[in-house]
Amino acid sequence: MLMTSTSSLSDKKITFIFTIEQLMRPILLTAIVLWLCTGMLPAQEMEFGLKGGLNIGTPVGASEKGASGSLGIGPMLGMYFAYDLGTKWALHGEFLYSYKGSKFRTPVSGDTVYRYNTITPTDTIPSEAHTIYRGWVDGKFDNKYIDIPLYASYKLSQRFLLTFGGYVSYLVDGKNTGSADIEVGDPNHPFTTVTDEPFDQSSELNNWDYGLLLGTTYMTERRINFGVSLTTGLRSIYRNNYKYIDGVVRNVYMQTFVQFNLVKNND
Repeated sequence: MLMTSTSSLSDKKITFIFTIEQLMRPILLTAIVLWLCTGMLPAQEMEFGLKGGLNIGTPVGASEKGASGSLGIGPMLGMYFAYDLGTKWALHGEFLYSYKGSKFRTPVSGDTVYRYNTITPTDTIPSEAHTIYRGWVDGKFDNKYIDIPLYASYKLSQRFLLTFGGYVSYLVDGKNTGSADIEVGDPNHPFTTVTDEPFDQSSELNNWDYGLLLGTTYMTERRINFGVSLTTGLRSIYRNNYKYIDGVVRNVYMQTFVQFNLVKNND
């Protein structure tokens, strides 16, 4: 990390906006794809419909002592399909526009170079000092993904399904931003103190994510189903060369959802 007395990490503001256009484009695309699928498969074996709910969770990784945070809660919306393989088994796919966020507060420390000017009677001399820094960072994740879960289900009873499989996600709009309060130099005689310094690490986020899924669905007698699932990433949300965090930071989220069947299996 390189800090100067005049440096600025970022001046970008955090935004979280789901526009009608952003929501409708993936839904319309999915509807077309699923409509084509239903035309190629026997109607009595195929089911598809709308799905909506909430993502509840946070990116999880190795944390510094004293770090804290809060779970993010955000919407997901899209479509799903199911193909019946027999009495108890089925294959499922989904196309979802989902928000995954959270807030965090963590201590930071390390080595740095402090740049300053030494003023003499005749000149101003650029100077630098190798020193340490310490402080706190308050930040948040505001990440919007296109999620494509693909999984199988096993019918535990007339009403309950056990679901398991995986997912692939593409980051449509990712933000990892916040502010820092930092002291540079000896704690008793710091060179400088930086307060509310904005930072933006959004460019370090991976575009792709993938992981595992496990859940259950309750099927009602009508066209509405209810469910809950847990997903955990198998790769870091940060790029491989990201230097400020050691190890893997995974997306870990629970989904609570409602499904509405547009085309229902005749069974």
